[in-house]
Amino acid sequence: MNLTPDTDDLELLSATTDWCQGHMPLAQARQRPAGLRQDMRDMGWFDMTLPSAQGGLALSHATEVLVFAEFGRFLAPVSAMAAATANRWRAASSAQPRSAPPSLAILANDQWRVFDPAGEAEVLVANADTVQLARLPSDLVACEGLDPSTRFAMMAPSDNAPMLAPAAHRHLQLLSAAYAAGCAEAARDMAADYAKVREQFDRPIGWFQSVKHMCADMVVRAAVARSQLYYAACAMDAGDTDAAFHIAAAKRLADHAALDNGRANIQIHGGIGMTDAAAPHLCLKRAHLLAFITPCHRVDLLGAPE
Repeated sequence: MNLTPDTDDLELLSATTDWCQGHMPLAQARQRPAGLRQDMRDMGWFDMTLPSAQGGLALSHATEVLVFAEFGRFLAPVSAMAAATANRWRAASSAQPRSAPPSLAILANDQWRVFDPAGEAEVLVANADTVQLARLPSDLVACEGLDPSTRFAMMAPSDNAPMLAPAAHRHLQLLSAAYAAGCAEAARDMAADYAKVREQFDRPIGWFQSVKHMCADMVVRAAVARSQLYYAACAMDAGDTDAAFHIAAAKRLADHAALDNGRANIQIHGGIGMTDAAAPHLCLKRAHLLAFITPCHRVDLLGAPE
């Protein structure tokens, strides 16, 4: 188990960063191109852990989370997690591949809340501890929700949607943790950059000890989340018996880091941080959304009571 990215991993990460900066910069999170997810699929990012015999890249989950954490930094479409999970595990179910990457859905008030429903033929539904693939109705109408970078629609649950392999839920939870870890880092970087240029009393606000401490806490939270994310991915690659625990822990830490860093980012920005025109609220709203996707429950960490 190697917890340090190697040279190939770092080159892939650098290429991913360059692609994200050119195709989905954070400043344009509200207006993503219509074919963005298709472009991401063409890059091979949804087939990273798919075995080569099935047309995939046969890479490790440890390499995959590097890429998906970078997606999290740029507030990439959350349905990208569904596409990667469905491609990896659909072969073990009766679900047949469709032409477009699937949407992602969660259960909300006895209905499925579908994220990014833009003409896809299917949706990956995240339940409490399982995931399933269902067909999407053609008449879904999407609207803007909590996260302005993600549109959603509601649909009635399907009774005949096939379940994917049990490991699919852990995979989706791992990718969700990667997104949250990246979101925490985006908030950290945004706050640190602003603290360097915003001046008060003829000094950058980052000079003041209270702001320094807030930024330092953001760095620590993001570093802890990423460290646990790497360990969880390696545990899944190794088939460890406690991999589910480490993935749940990664999800818990990443969600908390994203939420706390999102709040701190807004506070460091001061009055402008509370406005819709500024970017800080995008990270916090994405963090809240991610907290609803495969959430880590207390029983995941402590085990069921005897």
